[in-house]
Amino acid sequence: MDIDKIFSRVSMNVDQAAVKIVRTRVEQVRFSNNEIDISNSWNTEGVSIFLAKDGKTFAFDLRNEEQLDRTLNFAESALRNIAKNNDFISLNDRKQTYRKRKSNTVKLTELNPESTVNEFIDDVRPFVKRVGGVLYKKEIENEVKTNFNEGRENVKGIELVARAFNDYNFPAQVSFMTASDSELSGLEESRSELLDFTRKVGRSVEGKDGKYTVIFHPLCFASIASYTIPMASAFQVDSGMSLFAGRMNQKIGVPEFTLYDDPTDETSIGSRMLDDEGTSTRKTAVIERGTVKNLLHNYSTATKSGTESTGNAGIIAPNPWQVLVEPGTEDVSDMISSVKNGLYIVNTWYTRFQDYREGVFSTIPRDGIFRIENGEIKESWSGIRISDSLLNIFRNIQGISRQTRKVKWWDETLPTKSPFVEVSDVNITKSK
Repeated sequence: MDIDKIFSRVSMNVDQAAVKIVRTRVEQVRFSNNEIDISNSWNTEGVSIFLAKDGKTFAFDLRNEEQLDRTLNFAESALRNIAKNNDFISLNDRKQTYRKRKSNTVKLTELNPESTVNEFIDDVRPFVKRVGGVLYKKEIENEVKTNFNEGRENVKGIELVARAFNDYNFPAQVSFMTASDSELSGLEESRSELLDFTRKVGRSVEGKDGKYTVIFHPLCFASIASYTIPMASAFQVDSGMSLFAGRMNQKIGVPEFTLYDDPTDETSIGSRMLDDEGTSTRKTAVIERGTVKNLLHNYSTATKSGTESTGNAGIIAPNPWQVLVEPGTEDVSDMISSVKNGLYIVNTWYTRFQDYREGVFSTIPRDGIFRIENGEIKESWSGIRISDSLLNIFRNIQGISRQTRKVKWWDETLPTKSPFVEVSDVNITKSK
């Protein structure tokens, strides 16, 4: 679909319009029981249209141009009859400039997903009972055009999630993603890490209630960060569904903890040059040295707050692009050896919140829960739940590693770069 043609048509009878076209090309290879189950590929093209007239707003999606006239007639009729949107001020009317992408993706473009998966399976299979997972090779093209700005970008990358089961049928999991040729060696590192976890899991025993020092693997801490950073959306704060409400410039974590929305990192698959209203994106510190520093804004929420857009439109609700937890200076092996009574948790599933304002949540660790006693991993656990709050987690951080991982998987994580994070006094309960 042609963005200029669509914009010309939808902008004729309104004050402002924004058109976004997203084209995706995806190759998927799914595998289980040590072999490929299915290979899929698909191309999609979707259009999102936003209209504003006389203080009223209307948004709709389009799957093909044949639907345009009929849907637009309905939208223009709705704009005549609905109430004003007092939360909308304007699209960003300041002329934007966009950085040029520099990441090298020649090898990513040539990568054969089936061959890559078969190599992964062949390397892992001799040491485990079975391995399964999914690999995605993606190319995403975004086009945005408004009355004031327009731009186009292209992102290429891969995502891998794999689970291996040992002789006792206990699983371990790894996740890997990149949008840069320079990081493809991470596939080999993921294989090695998966085998290491599988050996450590052994035969799991049921865990025990209590307060423990927990070392969160980047995959697990990425899940925590991925639930935290959307709460920095000004829309979430205004709706009261956020721990950041009323806490601007307040200390909620230790000075070593900094959390960014960072769409400028082109080596991660969530990178973006422009948002949905054409604003240039930027790296934004949400929590800086333990203190709440910024919310995520589009032009309207920023204007209402007396600040500038952070390039996070969503025209209605600002949203994060990808997460960066700033690394520390410690070595993860030293962190483990310093723990007297604790756990090392690789991953977590099914996170649910009981109180968004205080960040009270529970989540179920899986795919690698290791008991640490006097600096050594003694056994693996199952059947536990983390029942705590984000605020307690951030205030009780004891150490952050210099080592990081880039992760993304289908359950709960945004594209995230995270270190290993040590937290004291984490509340552990039984999951059954």
